Amino acid sequence: MKKPLFERLRPVPLTKSVVSSDACIYFYRAATFLGWVPPKARLHRWAYLLWTCTTMVLGLVYLPLGLTLTYVVHFDKFAASEFLTSVQVDINCIGNCVKACVTFSQMWRMRRINAMIAPLDERCTTLNQRQILHKMVARGNRIIVFFLSMYIGFTTTTLFSSVFAGKAPWQVYNPLVDWRQGTRQLWEASLLEYIVINIGICQELLSDSYPIVFLSIFRGHLAILKDRIKNLRCNPELSENENYQQLVDCIKDYRTIVQCCDLIRPIMSATIFAQFMLIGIVVGVASVNILFFTTSFWMTLSNIIFIAAICAESFPLCMTCELLIEDCESLASGIFHSNWMDAERRYRSAIIYFLHRVQQPIQFWAGAIFPISVQSNITVAKFAFSIITIVNQMNLADKFRKEA
Repeated sequence: MKKPLFERLRPVPLTKSVVSSDACIYFYRAATFLGWVPPKARLHRWAYLLWTCTTMVLGLVYLPLGLTLTYVVHFDKFAASEFLTSVQVDINCIGNCVKACVTFSQMWRMRRINAMIAPLDERCTTLNQRQILHKMVARGNRIIVFFLSMYIGFTTTTLFSSVFAGKAPWQVYNPLVDWRQGTRQLWEASLLEYIVINIGICQELLSDSYPIVFLSIFRGHLAILKDRIKNLRCNPELSENENYQQLVDCIKDYRTIVQCCDLIRPIMSATIFAQFMLIGIVVGVASVNILFFTTSFWMTLSNIIFIAAICAESFPLCMTCELLIEDCESLASGIFHSNWMDAERRYRSAIIYFLHRVQQPIQFWAGAIFPISVQSNITVAKFAFSIITIVNQMNLADKFRKEA
């Protein structure tokens, strides 16, 4: 029997064993495709390093540089809609360069987290705990496929809507092929742009999806930990020493989760800060393009998908961070309502210590300036309305149309 193409998108049966690192399978596959996960065999390292350099140069150097050079060389040939479509991608590429460089240089943190979180999988003994683990693994892989579908949907719709209109999609500077010379050259230049853009898209995919994947893993283990705490001192066959040891294991596992959060905090702070700085500008430019310049249905659809993709870069993460804080509050409530009132003194002392630690929620900050939350995301996204208002009040759209 053949395995389905995306077998990890559904929770596997409880009869099969899974581990937390399985939630990152699709993430590491995408990283391997980009050359971010070097092979262990030394024989293939040099060839793989060449591929790594190729993807980095195409996505982080040629793409933003090619878009900028086009404005210098062919600025007079741009229509307003084409120019804004190219500019919004160029601005996003600047943020992608920062995020991709940070993510690539800090991949060791993710591998370290996988190693640190692995012992917690062995604590999943009950059917309910294993079910939470299996759903967590499927959710992590669904996140990668969701982001990939969103980003590839934008590039694909832009490609075909532009080519059928007789123009290159992003008009990246290409000294080898001039798409204006004929249909064959148009397809060649467009496909080359499509390949380069998709490399940049995959780099952005990794930068945008890793925090949600790993925070989902942390949330899953907090849910498992809450279930374990609920069952403390409920088995009459266990002695007080054994019950106390189970509580100590819960405290140690929570400390491990906090240490994993501390490990991923610096990289999240840098990447989401870069995203927050650009989201308002990019969404504003795309909205102006839709409202004032785009006339084709497919180009409008492409810009709408682009806005959805930009919002997906930050909103799910902000929501997940808030849910993580709620999980900590729920865990604190579970500790307080557990069966500890008639326990021995050292058990009660450990419970009080545990409760005090959990009441300090796990919170993440963007650039150590503002919290990563839905409210922060809405605040930075409001800048898009400011751009639309400026264009409308100053009547810039009509002026651009007259000059064109």
